[in-house]
Amino acid sequence: MSPPRGGLAALLESAADAVASATAELNRLDGFAGDGDLGITMSEAARALKEVLADNQEAKPEKLLAACGAAIARRAPSTSGTLVATGFLRAAKVVGQPAGDVVKILAGAFEAAQEGVQARGKAAVGDRTIVDGLQAVCTSLADSAAAGLNLAEALRVAADAAGAATDATAAMEPRIGRASWVPDRAKGHPDAGCAMLTIALVAVSEAAGA
Repeated sequence: MSPPRGGLAALLESAADAVASATAELNRLDGFAGDGDLGITMSEAARALKEVLADNQEAKPEKLLAACGAAIARRAPSTSGTLVATGFLRAAKVVGQPAGDVVKILAGAFEAAQEGVQARGKAAVGDRTIVDGLQAVCTSLADSAAAGLNLAEALRVAADAAGAATDATAAMEPRIGRASWVPDRAKGHPDAGCAMLTIALVAVSEAAGA
């Protein structure tokens, strides 16, 4: 996988910074349907990720993503942390495979991440989880690859798709996890996991020059 402009490490660092900065908002959104600590968990995951990035600036993408996943799994071993770690680890298994277009590789990485998150979390599209956002991103990236968009353009469109999916979750009834215990409290508020994905992708797309 060819490194994106600024390097993969730089783009991941921008995502980590954005997620950490959104700690309070993610806690607020998670409070409507969960324990209200997603922001705290993801802030710890972001710190773990940045420590890995500082020591692995020149690592190949597959090595870098695997190291990030392992670090997040150790430092943020909650349900959400485990799912994010799984996404990184699954993506790491495909980005090193021979292929040409970087957008096509990115689409494959997100597809692998989604499959891993779904298998680990037992959630499906429509259950009002981060899976809804991941599905939107996967579809967007596949379309961008087919249309021949460059990486910056594809990331911008993917961020928009994640944002639309996040907005759509506000009208969904939660079907899995703690949120399903209090569906009425969650309605009208977007899923916190989807919101986190959108925040990360917006930051990455901006850092890539979109």
